[in-house]
Amino acid sequence: MKKVSRKIFGLLAASALFAGAFVSCSNGSDSPSALAATGTTQNGTTTPLADSATVKEVAQVATSVTSASYSSNTATLSASNGTYVFTGTAAQPNIAISADAAQPSSGGTWKFTETNATSPKYMGSYTGDISTIGSSDTALNLKVEKILNNGLLTAVVEKKDISMTVPTSGTFDATIPAVKVSSVTSYLASKLWASYNSNQHYEVASIFERLNVSGNKIELTQFGSQKKLIDGKQDDKNNDSLFASGPCTIANGQFEGTLFNKTKTFKIDADGDLVDDKGDKYYILTSGSYMVYANATVTLDGANSVAKQKVVMLNDDSGKTGQVMDSQRTVNASKTINLKDITYSIDGNKVTLTFSDKSTQTATFSTDRKTLTLDGVVYTKL
Repeated sequence: MKKVSRKIFGLLAASALFAGAFVSCSNGSDSPSALAATGTTQNGTTTPLADSATVKEVAQVATSVTSASYSSNTATLSASNGTYVFTGTAAQPNIAISADAAQPSSGGTWKFTETNATSPKYMGSYTGDISTIGSSDTALNLKVEKILNNGLLTAVVEKKDISMTVPTSGTFDATIPAVKVSSVTSYLASKLWASYNSNQHYEVASIFERLNVSGNKIELTQFGSQKKLIDGKQDDKNNDSLFASGPCTIANGQFEGTLFNKTKTFKIDADGDLVDDKGDKYYILTSGSYMVYANATVTLDGANSVAKQKVVMLNDDSGKTGQVMDSQRTVNASKTINLKDITYSIDGNKVTLTFSDKSTQTATFSTDRKTLTLDGVVYTKL
């Protein structure tokens, strides 16, 4: 199973919060885990943690930078209360993705680690050319995207911007603004699979998962479709859902969770994402306050089998931003992704989506908001 790194999509679609959530399953020998029976639950829990998430504000942090240096694609800014580290991003391979998403011409990632701390307190992306630091005044634009919260790197509810100009010499002040963080840390994963061995043996699957964590509790919501033909016998699971909860522990950079009496351990990487024992990103960090709706379909048609997925994310931030995404994979073709940034407004059960070209579409919530209908397609909330 081939995994696609979040770093690749993060560069080509910097404004896309969940573009990197895709864990790409190709035409290898192993398929994604089969969907459990519809409505499966554990421990009697049926209400997602994200539905009861609360949001708190973390106060701003003022910093006074006393020195700055650049070497080997890395800039280090020493401050009175910590250190900024900027890392430029190398060019990435081409991937089919909509040009609607912003693509910075230069930039990379940054982090701020407080004095005497071992883990960064803030992380995010930046635009600007750090190679000029030390030789000329350098203007940088930073986005605060993640914050250390109760010992766990967590995505902020709303990204905040920092503009700073690093002078050739001398000190300067920069303030990391107040940010909001959800009581629930959330992760996303998407799996598209298409495999063909013979006319009697092939399968296709489209599965989307959301993993929520709060304290020592973990829950998994899964939605998708999977069809396969094994020795001429067909097995279909259409629009199946799964919900499970259980205990978890987070310590020493490891995440351990138990669902359905099975315990799985992930490593928490430098981006805050969960990686498996092979080092592949498995679940991608996002905010627990975001509303995520998914639609997954598959067509079983021999070597022409296709897996499709549609996702709508509504970010509960002051700008009411979000994304709409369509993707698909076939047996013989690479996965394609069409991603568009949106802003949105909600009036009762009506959601108006506005795209970057100023065009609009109207979606409709069900009464309980567990589904969203857009352009005749029903999306299920995770």
